[in-house]
Amino acid sequence: MANIKNIVKVMNFHSLVRVDKAKREANKYSGVEDSLCRILYQITNNTNLKLDKKILLQNEEGINLDIYMGNDLGFCGDFNYKLQKQLKENKNNYKIVIGKKLSSIDDDKILLKIEKRRFLDDYYKIDNLIKEYVYNKKVNEINVYYNHYYNVNDIKFEKRRMFPIDIGTYDDVDLNVDFVIETDVNELISNIISRTICYQIKIFESNSFASENVMREKITNESLDKLNKLEEEKRIHDLKEKKEESFRKQINNYKNTMR
Repeated sequence: MANIKNIVKVMNFHSLVRVDKAKREANKYSGVEDSLCRILYQITNNTNLKLDKKILLQNEEGINLDIYMGNDLGFCGDFNYKLQKQLKENKNNYKIVIGKKLSSIDDDKILLKIEKRRFLDDYYKIDNLIKEYVYNKKVNEINVYYNHYYNVNDIKFEKRRMFPIDIGTYDDVDLNVDFVIETDVNELISNIISRTICYQIKIFESNSFASENVMREKITNESLDKLNKLEEEKRIHDLKEKKEESFRKQINNYKNTMR
């Protein structure tokens, strides 16, 4: 039991550290995403540029691409249950699966599997895949499914649509700038769109990571309480047995003296 308790303590400690780290990462990526959306708004609405705005629109006959944010480690309750259920329900959609706990699902529509711990190293694979589908107008929708962290008492399973992209409106952006572009403007736009989507994915991944560790922290706390109770029950049981053994010895000694 001592070894189990040590493992749970380690998981509990790491979960506390990771929650704050995940929130900081999400804020960092959010700033980059906003900058990319501003650039995208300025280029696509510029009065001096001629571009095929269809690249921003969905191809209704294209594929639906789902991204599922799971995890690698245990001690986090039903974190993956709704993800697994949704993944199986969306059997006709193509998928990107993140996390070991989801990778065991057999589905011929899964295009890419990535371990959660390798997300930052391998996210370029997601970037390349999204860029290809957006630039070649092969995609209808791109959605992400994950557990959203609002606060320690409020974590919700959510679906967020990332494509077609909602650029927004920026009143402080000058649309009359005369750009000089020495490349295919549509390729440039598709690159920015894929980058924007990938930064959204990073934000959701950081948020999912925070959710995972909040749930893990709660469960490991509950586990530590149960382990402490079991240890206390064992201590009381051992103490009771020790007292009973001492009492038996006293009875035997008394019987021997009476002979």
